[in-house]
Parts: sequence; structure tokens; C-alpha cells
Amino acid sequence: MLGSTEWAETHADSLAAHAVAYLNSDTNGRGYLGVEGSHSLESFINGVEKDIVDPESNVSSWKRNQSALLVRGDPDARAGDLRIGALGSGSDFTPFLQHLGIASMNLGYGGEDNGGIYHSVYDDFYWYTHFSDSTFVYGRALAQAVGTTVMRLASADVLPFVFTNLAETTHRYVDELQKLRDARAKEIDAERERVADSVYAIVRDPRDPVGAPRLVSPPPRFDFGALLDAQDSLSAAAARFEKAYAAWRDGAGSTATQDGSQASEPGAANLAEVNRRLLKSERVLLLKDGLKNRPWYKHSLYAPGFYTGYGVKTMPGIREAIEQGEWSDVNGEIERVAKALQDEAALLKEAAALLKTG
Repeated sequence: MLGSTEWAETHADSLAAHAVAYLNSDTNGRGYLGVEGSHSLESFINGVEKDIVDPESNVSSWKRNQSALLVRGDPDARAGDLRIGALGSGSDFTPFLQHLGIASMNLGYGGEDNGGIYHSVYDDFYWYTHFSDSTFVYGRALAQAVGTTVMRLASADVLPFVFTNLAETTHRYVDELQKLRDARAKEIDAERERVADSVYAIVRDPRDPVGAPRLVSPPPRFDFGALLDAQDSLSAAAARFEKAYAAWRDGAGSTATQDGSQASEPGAANLAEVNRRLLKSERVLLLKDGLKNRPWYKHSLYAPGFYTGYGVKTMPGIREAIEQGEWSDVNGEIERVAKALQDEAALLKEAAALLKTG
């Protein structure tokens, strides 16, 4: 990641001004198309998946993923767009998404090869051609998926971001945080009860004594009001933008005249301004001062956990403050994320208004 980080920092100004999205692929093998990334691209990548044939099952990559979810009994399998995961770290998307605020996705097939060879001396061309994608059909499928993604992003008159998916995802994150507070309260109460009952002293090995854990005060009731209000604003603005986009797509755009020239319908003259705002839609989710104790990471929704390596923490400032018992930080982190969501909502309102005017 050193090279991608240095490159992204060196070209930060140009990327901030022009970069629509960053597409990453790290590993590839046999199986299912895995996608993680910015949830404003969730609906878009579902459309791509539906047009890429899985080489083993001869159905779309989307259908194969949905079928796997149905087998597992996942309730999201029939909910329209398949959910994509959030990005933590461990690959070259990190500086683009979490430092510069560029909408990003990580794509790759996998799930059917045996594990244990990654980053070992056996992770080589011989292993791949004998035990993994030996006929390179999944390499071809990944090239088709990424290539289709690039072409559709590049040729879109209006950048194909869908923010209702983002709003639904942030709503889920807020629900998780409220439940996390209550779960932490129960954990701490149980811990305090064990200490009071001398449970740790009773099971202590006298030859290898370990003291009781440090007691943490129970969490107060946090004020999620600003975050809930921001979530409502984002949901409303996302729905307004989607309605305006659908009206433009179905009734506007450019139509050919009899002489072959293009006649602009209402709204077409403002597409450049709409796209300028959509370009900023991931940028406004950045926190000005970054995350506590690691300000290089600036995204309000996605970050690798402080103690989890590659593993993602969503709404990390709030989540990790609750997990680590830093109660005095929680309300301030809530306010910071709420402001980012309100800024996103304001941007979408502007974009929707521009789509309605000529």
C-alpha cells in the first residue's frame, strides 16, 4: 500500500477535482463475485453484475450471488439490490476512499478455492494454473466486470450514483450503534457483578495470578437526535434526487432531430453542474479533522478498526468510542457524523434541483 498511498497523496489536488471513482482488484479466483465499497455505487454495481455471466453456472454473477444468499437464508436475498460490504483496509483503495473521499469499490471472484496459500511461497503461477482458475475463465469474467464498470461510468450523462441505498445503509449503521450502546451497558453490568461476587479471585491460578479486569463506568444515555435527524434528511434528499433523475432519464436527455443534430430537452444544460455535485458526494462525508488519534483517516462512514487490522468499522468515530468506553467522546462524534450526512443531503437537494431546470 505504500506506493498507492504516496501516489494518491502526490496527486491529491487533481484527484479531488476530477476523480469520479476508484476501482480496485486485489485477488481473483473461482466462485462468486465479491464487491465491497461505497454504498452510493451499490445499485450501479448490481446492474453490472446482472450482465456478467458466471463461467461455471452459466447464469449471471448477480443470480449466483443471490442464490448463495438464499441457501444461507439471508433476508436481504429478495430485497432488490444485493447489499455490498463496507471497505476497511488492506489494499490500494485505502487512500482514495478514506483519505481523499473518492467513491471506491473492490471487486474479485472467489470463495471456491482452498485457502492457506495467500502470501505464502505457494502463492504462485503454478498453484493458480493447477488448482485455481486453471483455464482463466474467472480472470476473463473479472475483466468483463471491471471493464463494463469503467465504460458505464465513463459514458454516463449523469454519474450513476444512487443515494437511497446509501441512506438505507446509514440507517442500518445508526440502528447498530444504538443497539451497541445497550449491549455495552449489559456487558459492563455483568462484569461489575462478577467482580463484586469475587468470581475472578475464586478462579485465579495462584501460580499464575491474574487480576480482575479494570471496571468501566456504565454508559450514559447518548443523544442520537442529531444523527437521527440527519438520517431523515439524507433519506428525503436521496428520494428527491432519485425522483428527479428518473424524470430526467425517462423524459429528458438528448433526442435526435431530423437533420441528425441533438436537441436538448429541459435539464440537459445543467448536467455538468449536476455531475460536479455528484463528484463531491463522497468528499462531503469526510471529517475535517479526521478520526481521533489517526487524523489521516477522514471518512465518517468507513475505516479500518483501530484494533482490527484490515477489518472495517462503520461510523468508526462513534462506534469505537462506544466500544472503548470513551463515553465523553460519543456525543461529539455523533455531531460530526450528523453534520457530514446533512452536508450530503444538502448536496443532493442541489443536484435534484438542477436536474429539474433547463
